[in-house]
Amino acid sequence: MGGVGPGWSSLEGLKWLGTVGPASLDAWGVAMGWRRAATYSHGLRLRRAGLVEWCPRTRGEGALVYASRSGVKACGVSAVVVARAPVMVSWRHCEASAWTAAWLTARGRGMVGPREMLLRREWRGDLHWHERGESRRRGHRPDLAGQLPDGRLLPIEVELTNKSPARLNAVLQLHAGWVAAGRSPAVMYVCANEQLAERVKTAGQAAGLSVEHGTLRVELLPTIQQQAIEAGHDRGANR
Repeated sequence: MGGVGPGWSSLEGLKWLGTVGPASLDAWGVAMGWRRAATYSHGLRLRRAGLVEWCPRTRGEGALVYASRSGVKACGVSAVVVARAPVMVSWRHCEASAWTAAWLTARGRGMVGPREMLLRREWRGDLHWHERGESRRRGHRPDLAGQLPDGRLLPIEVELTNKSPARLNAVLQLHAGWVAAGRSPAVMYVCANEQLAERVKTAGQAAGLSVEHGTLRVELLPTIQQQAIEAGHDRGANR
């Protein structure tokens, strides 16, 4: 690779990272239709140019790669810069969000990535719930959004851990309000396992959202990953 700098393909990959944020090399490669060696090569070129940063993880998990401040500026996306390396407690969520973004990209769907979503005021709502005898309030945005064939955006929540029932209900009620107001057609949840998926479906029905009526979609993260990998292989083969 020597002194070869980032070319057009590398910069396209940089743009994806700028909108998505920290991603595993595997998820990034699948999104771009690259083989593993090519992904690593693009990452090294961008890193040498100061356009991406790498966050080492526990041995065997691989690094997370993300656009640096200079990288976000260079690729011209409107997104919040990752100011510092993600902390360990956020690694799983970063990776799962990136795989969900890769699933959209590999299948040819447009999206509002996680780092872009942080700037979208129209997707910010207020949560109100009671927990442990206290009234709580917090702002909330979906993790990302995917573009449907008709051009509408489908907000997506990545659910990896058990939220308190009250907080989960508050998030689902927020989405129910958006659906009722015509802001979104439905909400999609990407869940780590079957148990979380069932909790979301049950809570969704209580909030007026359901799989049967098309206002709630629930997918498992392993399914999303596998479908992304299959679509990524097809995309790479057609390039």
